[in-house]
Amino acid sequence: MLVERTAGLSAALGAFVMVSTAVFTVTGTMGIHNVLVGGLTAFLASVHAYRTGEQRSPSIVLAAILAVLGIWIAVAPTVAFGVERELVLGINGVAGALIAILSLAGIYGSIKTSSANTTAA
Repeated sequence: MLVERTAGLSAALGAFVMVSTAVFTVTGTMGIHNVLVGGLTAFLASVHAYRTGEQRSPSIVLAAILAVLGIWIAVAPTVAFGVERELVLGINGVAGALIAILSLAGIYGSIKTSSANTTAA
Protein backbone atom coordinates (compact mmCIF):
# COMPACT_ATOMS: atom_id res chain seq x y z
CA MET A 1 0.00 0.00 0.00
CA LEU A 2 2.88 2.39 0.79
CA VAL A 3 4.46 1.87 -2.62
CA GLU A 4 1.20 2.56 -4.47
CA ARG A 5 0.60 5.78 -2.57
CA THR A 6 4.12 7.12 -2.93
CA ALA A 7 4.13 6.29 -6.65
CA GLY A 8 0.74 7.96 -7.09
CA LEU A 9 1.89 11.11 -5.33
CA SER A 10 5.07 11.12 -7.43
CA ALA A 11 2.92 10.87 -10.57
CA ALA A 12 0.85 13.85 -9.43
CA LEU A 13 4.00 15.86 -8.71
CA GLY A 14 5.43 14.95 -12.11
CA ALA A 15 2.22 16.17 -13.75
CA PHE A 16 2.47 19.37 -11.69
CA VAL A 17 6.02 19.98 -12.94
CA MET A 18 4.81 19.35 -16.48
CA VAL A 19 1.90 21.81 -16.33
CA SER A 20 3.90 24.39 -14.37
CA THR A 21 5.38 25.44 -17.69
CA ALA A 22 2.03 26.73 -18.90
CA VAL A 23 0.57 27.82 -15.57
CA PHE A 24 3.59 29.78 -14.33
CA THR A 25 4.94 30.78 -17.76
CA VAL A 26 8.24 28.93 -17.59
CA THR A 27 9.85 29.78 -20.92
CA GLY A 28 12.74 28.65 -23.09
CA THR A 29 14.62 25.42 -22.62
CA MET A 30 13.64 25.29 -18.95
CA GLY A 31 10.00 25.11 -19.98
CA ILE A 32 10.69 22.34 -22.48
CA HIS A 33 12.70 20.53 -19.81
CA ASN A 34 9.84 20.71 -17.31
CA VAL A 35 7.32 19.39 -19.85
CA LEU A 36 9.51 16.46 -20.88
CA VAL A 37 10.92 15.47 -17.50
CA GLY A 38 7.64 16.11 -15.67
CA GLY A 39 5.77 13.99 -18.20
CA LEU A 40 8.36 11.21 -17.98
CA THR A 41 8.16 11.28 -14.18
CA ALA A 42 4.36 11.15 -14.22
CA PHE A 43 4.40 8.25 -16.70
CA LEU A 44 7.02 6.17 -14.86
CA ALA A 45 5.36 6.77 -11.49
CA SER A 46 1.99 5.75 -12.94
CA VAL A 47 3.51 2.55 -14.33
CA HIS A 48 5.10 1.89 -10.95
CA ALA A 49 1.77 2.35 -9.14
CA TYR A 50 -0.04 0.18 -11.69
CA ARG A 51 2.51 -2.64 -11.43
CA THR A 52 2.25 -2.60 -7.66
CA GLY A 53 -1.56 -2.51 -7.74
CA GLU A 54 -1.74 -5.59 -9.96
CA GLN A 55 -0.43 -7.79 -7.13
CA ARG A 56 3.02 -7.90 -8.70
CA SER A 57 6.09 -7.25 -6.68
CA PRO A 58 7.04 -3.56 -6.62
CA SER A 59 10.01 -2.55 -8.73
CA ILE A 60 12.95 -1.13 -6.84
CA VAL A 61 14.50 -0.12 -10.16
CA LEU A 62 11.54 2.09 -11.11
CA ALA A 63 11.58 3.69 -7.66
CA ALA A 64 15.32 4.34 -7.96
CA ILE A 65 14.88 5.91 -11.41
CA LEU A 66 12.15 8.14 -9.99
CA ALA A 67 14.44 9.17 -7.13
CA VAL A 68 17.15 10.17 -9.62
CA LEU A 69 14.58 12.08 -11.72
CA GLY A 70 13.40 13.88 -8.58
CA ILE A 71 16.94 14.94 -7.74
CA TRP A 72 17.46 16.08 -11.34
CA ILE A 73 14.23 18.11 -11.31
CA ALA A 74 15.40 19.84 -8.13
CA VAL A 75 18.90 20.75 -9.32
CA ALA A 76 18.42 21.22 -13.08
CA PRO A 77 17.39 24.90 -12.98
CA THR A 78 20.68 25.97 -11.43
CA VAL A 79 23.06 23.26 -12.67
CA ALA A 80 22.01 22.88 -16.29
CA PHE A 81 20.07 26.03 -17.19
CA GLY A 82 21.35 28.80 -14.89
CA VAL A 83 17.81 29.94 -14.09
CA GLU A 84 17.57 32.65 -11.45
CA ARG A 85 13.78 33.10 -11.33
CA GLU A 86 12.73 32.28 -7.78
CA LEU A 87 9.38 30.80 -8.77
CA VAL A 88 11.01 28.24 -11.07
CA LEU A 89 13.64 27.41 -8.45
CA GLY A 90 10.91 26.93 -5.85
CA ILE A 91 8.63 24.82 -8.02
CA ASN A 92 11.40 22.55 -9.23
CA GLY A 93 13.21 22.43 -5.90
CA VAL A 94 10.19 21.49 -3.81
CA ALA A 95 8.60 19.14 -6.36
CA GLY A 96 11.91 17.42 -7.12
CA ALA A 97 12.76 16.97 -3.45
CA LEU A 98 9.31 15.54 -2.71
CA ILE A 99 9.54 13.15 -5.67
CA ALA A 100 12.97 11.96 -4.46
CA ILE A 101 11.75 11.50 -0.87
CA LEU A 102 8.58 9.69 -1.96
CA SER A 103 10.61 7.42 -4.24
CA LEU A 104 13.02 6.57 -1.44
CA ALA A 105 10.01 5.74 0.74
CA GLY A 106 8.78 3.57 -2.14
CA ILE A 107 12.11 1.75 -2.19
CA TYR A 108 11.78 1.15 1.55
CA GLY A 109 8.23 -0.15 1.01
CA SER A 110 9.40 -2.39 -1.82
CA ILE A 111 12.10 -3.91 0.37
CA LYS A 112 9.65 -4.45 3.24
CA THR A 113 7.12 -6.04 0.86
CA SER A 114 9.77 -8.31 -0.66
CA SER A 115 11.05 -9.43 2.74
CA ALA A 116 7.48 -10.04 3.97
CA ASN A 117 6.73 -12.16 0.90
CA THR A 118 9.94 -14.13 1.40
CA THR A 119 9.21 -14.94 5.05
CA ALA A 120 5.59 -15.86 4.28
CA ALA A 121 6.61 -18.37 1.62
